Amino acid sequence: SKKAKTVLTDCCKKYEDPTKVDKTAQVLGAVDAVKGQMQSNIANMLKNTEKAESLAEKSDQLNEQASVFKKRSTDLKKQMQWKNLKMTLLLGGVVAVILICILVPVIKNAKAIAGKVR
Repeated sequence: SKKAKTVLTDCCKKYEDPTKVDKTAQVLGAVDAVKGQMQSNIANMLKNTEKAESLAEKSDQLNEQASVFKKRSTDLKKQMQWKNLKMTLLLGGVVAVILICILVPVIKNAKAIAGKVR
């Protein structure tokens, strides 16, 4: 009969997906969804932890390089200060020698002229 066929068809459609009728199946489906999400979250957390460790290692390396750079720059600064001091003293010595070379003959000539005038 057609009436029984439609009733049976409706029942078959209703019970075709057990999650629509069975509360336990619904809960298990929700649990599986939550379980999948938690696994995804844990995987993401592990990736983030690895990235954080990598960043910490890079930070330590940069810190070490910075301290080496600071030491080298301080040493170079001292070196350049000594070089600058040496050049200043050398230049002062050259100027003094030139002044002596110029002033000694002038003073001798002045004494000789002063000796003749007397």
